Amino acid sequence: MNEKPTPTPESPKQQAARGTAKKKKSVATAKLPPAKDPAAQPRQPRINEKARLRTRTKLLRAARTVMGRKGIESTAINDITEEAELAFGSFYNYFSSKEEVARAVFIDDALLMIEAFDSTTSPTAGIAEIVGVNIRRTIHRGLTDPVWGWFLVHSVYSINDMIETMGNPLARDIRIGNESKVFNVVDIVSTVDCIIGGMLYLLRKILEGARPTSAVESMVQYILGGLGVSHDEVERIIRIDLSVFDDRPLIPMN
Repeated sequence: MNEKPTPTPESPKQQAARGTAKKKKSVATAKLPPAKDPAAQPRQPRINEKARLRTRTKLLRAARTVMGRKGIESTAINDITEEAELAFGSFYNYFSSKEEVARAVFIDDALLMIEAFDSTTSPTAGIAEIVGVNIRRTIHRGLTDPVWGWFLVHSVYSINDMIETMGNPLARDIRIGNESKVFNVVDIVSTVDCIIGGMLYLLRKILEGARPTSAVESMVQYILGGLGVSHDEVERIIRIDLSVFDDRPLIPMN
């Protein structure tokens, strides 16, 4: 019967090498922790856009109320936030200055006014009457609304903002007048620029006391005549009573 050979004892160097191999194997076969699922991670809270819009609207409504009552020059930021029942610091999350919120009030008012023009126009009104009455209503608003008056006279943004908000609707109406042969305008864009620029200039002059308010009708007479409207129709349009229109300032309740 064969005897099993006696194993040769390992040298210290061999023992050390065997231990290192075991370590490498254990490291290689060790289970790594499962990768984190991005969908399972807690999400950062998103800004509630509806809540932001509500707060901004509160500030605009408050600014409109206070500035209309005290004037822009006499209104302080804390007057606006107190009226809105908001913390003072919340104002600066939306506007950088009193002038900026006055500009926002003007733009919102102008857009609402354009909607009002379209919704209150008589179905029997011709395009010449629509253009003439809307120009008169716009200038009247600038003369009677303290926020508009201050913004149009003092703000460097006034001419650009007037063209941005009122330019497209006016260009649309002039195009309609051309198509119906009521107007005879070759360059609509330049005509719109001249009309809005002239409106702003006249507003400033009247507010500064350099022109009488009767200059509004004279200007509309000149504009409509330049568009190609007959003298008799122009005279009728500039005598339409504007008191039938409700042009009170309004900030939307979004």
